Amino acid sequence: MMIIVKYPPSHKISLDKIKLAKDGDVIVLIQDGVLYALDEKLMTDLKNKGVEVKALKDDFTCRGYSEEESFADLIGYDEFIDITVEKGERVIG
Repeated sequence: MMIIVKYPPSHKISLDKIKLAKDGDVIVLIQDGVLYALDEKLMTDLKNKGVEVKALKDDFTCRGYSEEESFADLIGYDEFIDITVEKGERVIG
């Protein structure tokens, strides 16, 4: 399943969606959702559960963060589209 998170950590629904993720799922952080990529513990916990976490690079860097500050894999729009096509049958957005 693909889970798209676009709201910041202060938004309860975003965290609820993240908690739904299980082994084999992909979380894509977009817009203010990329702020989750700064949470090392959360990113590590998700990766240990077998969840891939990706963040849109442009959304992350335009908020003033450097690529090195992200604990999620940074991707471009092309990879976002590829993930959407691959996991497109089951999406939580």
